Amino acid sequence: MFRSRLDSTAVEAVEQLLDAAHADGRSMLFEHEVYAVLERLGMSVPEHVLVQGPDDVGADTLARFSSDHVVLKAVAPDMIHKEKAGGVRVVVKDLEYVRYSVERMVSDMAAAGIKARGVLLMQCVDYSQELGNEILLGFRESVAFGPVISFSKGGSDAEHFARCFSAPNLILAPIDRPWAEALLYSTNIQQKYETRGWFERTSRIVDAGLRFSKLSTAFSNFFPGSRWVLREFEVNPLVFDRHERFWAIDGYAEFAPRDPGVLEEAGRKRASLRPFFEPRGVAVVGVSATNPASPGSVIVDNLVRMGRTDVFAVNPRGGQLELDSATLPMHTSVTELPEPVELAVVAVPAGRVVPVMEECARAGVRCVVLIPGGFGETGRTDAETDIRRIARDAGMRVMGPNCLGLVYGAGHGQPGMNTFFIPEEKFSIPERDKRNVAILSQSGALGIIELHQLRNAISPKAIVSYGNQLDTDPADLVGYFSDDDDVAVIACYIEGFKPGAGARFFEAASHCPKPVIVYKAGRTEAGMRAAQSHTASIAGEYAVAKAAMKQAGVVVAESMMDHVELTKTFAMLDGVRVNDNRVAVIANAGYEKTYGADNLGSLRVAELDAETLARLGERIPAFVEPDPLLDLTPMADDDMYLDCMEIMLSSPSVDCLLVSIVPHSMDLKTTDREMESEPENIAVRMARLAAQYGKPVAVSVCVTGGADADYNRLGQTLEQDGVPTFLNASRAMRCLDQFVRYAMSRSTGRYAEWLKQ
Repeated sequence: MFRSRLDSTAVEAVEQLLDAAHADGRSMLFEHEVYAVLERLGMSVPEHVLVQGPDDVGADTLARFSSDHVVLKAVAPDMIHKEKAGGVRVVVKDLEYVRYSVERMVSDMAAAGIKARGVLLMQCVDYSQELGNEILLGFRESVAFGPVISFSKGGSDAEHFARCFSAPNLILAPIDRPWAEALLYSTNIQQKYETRGWFERTSRIVDAGLRFSKLSTAFSNFFPGSRWVLREFEVNPLVFDRHERFWAIDGYAEFAPRDPGVLEEAGRKRASLRPFFEPRGVAVVGVSATNPASPGSVIVDNLVRMGRTDVFAVNPRGGQLELDSATLPMHTSVTELPEPVELAVVAVPAGRVVPVMEECARAGVRCVVLIPGGFGETGRTDAETDIRRIARDAGMRVMGPNCLGLVYGAGHGQPGMNTFFIPEEKFSIPERDKRNVAILSQSGALGIIELHQLRNAISPKAIVSYGNQLDTDPADLVGYFSDDDDVAVIACYIEGFKPGAGARFFEAASHCPKPVIVYKAGRTEAGMRAAQSHTASIAGEYAVAKAAMKQAGVVVAESMMDHVELTKTFAMLDGVRVNDNRVAVIANAGYEKTYGADNLGSLRVAELDAETLARLGERIPAFVEPDPLLDLTPMADDDMYLDCMEIMLSSPSVDCLLVSIVPHSMDLKTTDREMESEPENIAVRMARLAAQYGKPVAVSVCVTGGADADYNRLGQTLEQDGVPTFLNASRAMRCLDQFVRYAMSRSTGRYAEWLKQ
């Protein structure tokens, strides 16, 4: 990752300030100390002087200030909102009046129970408080992601504005100039500056962002550097005065000693995940000779049905495991198997997991899937500590606990894997030639539900339920599937990131050459509580997580329905070229055309060239206007739809196409019976055209629901033949927009536009 460092003399000077504050019993800096840090960064701060009382104020003191007024600020530990506490006053620069005001402020603070260390006298900077002239710039240390830079409207109402109108724009440090510009441009405030002719403001704010980036990484647990960490550092406001000078007016900072464990964990060498997916030998611990429906027994049965001949059942009592698929001996321990195994699937009660882990370590097992719950998600962390210690000492990787494990498709001479303890008749993956998706879910049930919803569209290569993230987490899995040539799209459901794991996920996603589509749960307080009770994640920090994921180039889904449909879109359009963002629409209902046009996002309505308009005019009825938003009316039949679709796709003016069908039209052959009786039906021909021209195409089939009995076959055929299909034009257009935006941002490097999503 790009990192521009703060020079060593500045680091040493800031460390001395932090040392002195710590020796004073503080974990925060006084405002004049924050000013000293800002001056080390090369930023302008008001003239200021600290006085203990009125006797310290003399004529020479006031002579330092060029303004007609002086700002007085109380200096006291742990007083964050000085103005609310009466600790800020603006007074006329008169010697006696300033002395009186200092004395009054000290006594008022004492009466309020606040022990002031003095009063900071400051020059009064004359500036306008209009929107855009006061900005807030700062950073804080996220335990999951590291230093996060924040940029938003500043001033006394900044918190209210952020809560009620527009949340701060966030970005992970370190950043270079293009990313600093993207942070600013994502707010659009620079448009106001440029309209007023204030062109230098943009570069000054960007420069400030770069300076804060250097400071944040010099004093962070996530980067080598100081013995101190700046947990929070904020200037509110930064302003331009009436002479266009850029000032840092108010500052606040909190700090703490460095935690060396963060960098140690980040640098820890992690063994390969390959034995989870392509193991040489599998032991299933916890099978039952008397209960064929027990998780362990179901897992063994599923593995044997897949054609695996290297599966070993383990039960301390020994005996035989009688299955419909085979009869297997039950071994008393993982250490007693006739040959080594790389993977152990553990399906015993939580209380027996630690001894089994010890056996696996002695047997040289490389990876362990822990099925049982009853660990961190219920507050029981002692056993997880023991499991982690055993695994790290032995160099084993662990998935879970509290998970279903994984399903991985066969291929390249490997028989595949399935640790989901669900009988084959209740859960199966449809077989298709194209299996290009990895679904990574903290919740195993969600992975199953998503697969069911996508059953007509995709057949995943992998489904992974990773549970409590005791060891294996989304960063590991995204990194692994980045190198899997069979996987083109990675879809993640994440409930939370544990300390440091967010930064690792950011790195993995940033370097992933494939689309990563994420739904991040725990975005509300109630959602965070639900996530924590489910999989023991440190959920929360949703705004930071979302900002980090966007910065990494991740496609962020705003709902679970979006997640399903975006996964489908990206998987089915894999390999389809994107030239630009000009879209055309073909519909047979005006409301659907409008519905699509109202949800263009970053797409532009195509301006059709003369030849395309002429060809459309020759094909459509006289009462239909040739237009890029083409309403064929309910009079259109199959052939008219297909001919217009071919004209649009062959046009050099059109980069992508949305086709909306209200299938109830009398002239369309779209019922299940009509589709089944005509092999060359409209869906088959539409899919053929989409494949022929290789441009992104999405289809809306407007019916009352996904289970509409009369028109199921239309949507199913389209999706089975590779065309993403939706229930309305709005959802189709939004997914088409995301696909095109992703491809264009990757090819053009338009960071600001991607951050706005």
